[in-house]
Amino acid sequence: MDGYKKYKPEEEGYGDSSEWKGAFNKRMGFDEANKILSGQNQSPFEILGLTANADFAQVKKAYRKLAIENHPDKHPTEQEKYTEIMQNINAAYVVLEKRFNKV
Repeated sequence: MDGYKKYKPEEEGYGDSSEWKGAFNKRMGFDEANKILSGQNQSPFEILGLTANADFAQVKKAYRKLAIENHPDKHPTEQEKYTEIMQNINAAYVVLEKRFNKV
């Protein structure tokens, strides 16, 4: 063994990707994402730090990077602030995912 703990989804509760992707889609739909972004002065691309000509692979990569950096669990003293940041990041991703017809 290489010293690293192996993640076992069937034992640790996160399940396979189809399960958490389904849960993600249930948590924030396209209409809810649009409502969240309607109050923003940034486009979904700008929220993810991208230009408007970015492709879906770039969107996905930026989303994952920002989600890791800004997850509220990583900032326990500022969870409210980072919950709002993550909500905007998630909304931007949902809107762009729909725009690229990946849903």
